[in-house]
Amino acid sequence: MQAEILIHNAMIIDGTGRDRYRGNVYIEDGRIKAIVREEESGGEIADAQVRERIDAGGQIVCPGFIDSHTHSDTMLLWDRQHAAGLCQGITTEILGQDGLSYAPLSQDNRHMYFRFLAGLNGAPDIPLDWSSVLEYRMKFDRTVAINTAYQVPHGALRLETVGMRDVPLVGPHLAQAQALLARGLEEGAVAFSTGLSYYPCSFSDTDEMVELCKVAAAHDSVYVTHIRTVFREGRYVDPVLESIEIAERSGAKLHFSHYRTSIPDAGQVHKIMKDIDAAHERGVDVSLELYPYPFGSGYVVILMPLWWAVDGYDAMLERLADRSQRQRLIEGMERNTIPVRGYFTHVPGNPTYVGRNFKDVAQERGQSVPDMLCDLLLEEKLEVGFIDADDAIFQSDEGWDRFNRDCLELLSRPYYMVGSDSIPVGPNPHPRGFGTFPRLLRFSREYEFRLETMINRMTKVPADRFGLHDRGELRVGYAADLVIFDPDRVTDTATYRLSRSGPIGITHVLVNGQVAVRNEKPTAVFAGRALARG
Repeated sequence: MQAEILIHNAMIIDGTGRDRYRGNVYIEDGRIKAIVREEESGGEIADAQVRERIDAGGQIVCPGFIDSHTHSDTMLLWDRQHAAGLCQGITTEILGQDGLSYAPLSQDNRHMYFRFLAGLNGAPDIPLDWSSVLEYRMKFDRTVAINTAYQVPHGALRLETVGMRDVPLVGPHLAQAQALLARGLEEGAVAFSTGLSYYPCSFSDTDEMVELCKVAAAHDSVYVTHIRTVFREGRYVDPVLESIEIAERSGAKLHFSHYRTSIPDAGQVHKIMKDIDAAHERGVDVSLELYPYPFGSGYVVILMPLWWAVDGYDAMLERLADRSQRQRLIEGMERNTIPVRGYFTHVPGNPTYVGRNFKDVAQERGQSVPDMLCDLLLEEKLEVGFIDADDAIFQSDEGWDRFNRDCLELLSRPYYMVGSDSIPVGPNPHPRGFGTFPRLLRFSREYEFRLETMINRMTKVPADRFGLHDRGELRVGYAADLVIFDPDRVTDTATYRLSRSGPIGITHVLVNGQVAVRNEKPTAVFAGRALARG
């Protein structure tokens, strides 16, 4: 047989969940040309005419992993090699998460949002020369090492219609937002995303989300939600039930971002899933994702009160600088549903703060924690990232074990997938950006979780959910995105203290038929494509 690449002596897990088998994979023109079981190959291997032979040595060969939740929206255009994801076996990332991305946006809004989101997505020196979803998507086509897919972000729809204002999205403005969403989906976006903990998404109400999700439903697309944590005084709603209501009223498919237990509620999977399981049983089309760490990460802006964000970036800085408003800001932060705690991951003007907790830095500066954060946001022009954790979370081995088992219990559900929620910004970001996928492969080994099931959740489940029709499975004619790893050796090495540390045991990664990682080293091949919903 003629082919460009032959992977032989492989233990194949094809992504469907079926049992593994020994075989050989032939690749040509970026696609899988043939898969031959070992017992059927005869003398074919020796006679094959190929440019490159890769001896898998009995290791696992499986589809490339699809990271269903990541924040590489600008950093990937700067760090095009993206070793942090690629060396985990990730061959596709889904961008535009939490309603926080940059298309469709006009020039002024694009530049404003770029500055506002710098603590989350970074502020690399790249041209911001796009406006539409299609133009933005094409920035990643054949220019980066991995494939990308994109979601239309709720924040952009609000900015383009009513701006960064706490007003209802109704009437002509709603119609305009719906038209922008429809156009973005028609230009290849795979979903509609929101983050109801982030501005300006937090200014919305349930009715607005229903009306926007009707557009997603009309395009057979998915509503992806980071559930609400920002509430107006006296107007609390259950965020999980709100998400389900939006899906049921609109008819949209529903996807929950990074939904799992934590250390305090470890062992209570039934409790956190009760309403979602009930919705699934009555026919709501629901899916979820998780990363295997019990603490999160984000940007310090999320700790600020609702009123502070009104009117945009410059107004936010003015309020931080106005000492007459400081006490009101501090009181708003203290009433926030997100605890004012954490460790700094990204403080460009104060690099010695990275890895230190809020309390220590505040004490050093002679301030309360909220007051210190206000000053630091002003000094850094909002570009401050953090890990949402306290000291106790790193001290409970028993709690971590229960949490790990919870992750596997959740992943046993056929509608669960894996998303790292990677934030590749700063000298020591959250370790999930470097270890999520090998960590779960290690869990499969250590907790005796069926590896075929785990790989299905990392590949075919997200591919099917987001309409990536020729990805997520080893099948003849599909794109040749593949990973080769040693199931007995694969592990994560990234830790809280040293997060920028890659995995071991993932030897080769192929993206669109090109070897992007060889012998655990990136090859500087930029074969990634901008994928559309098929």
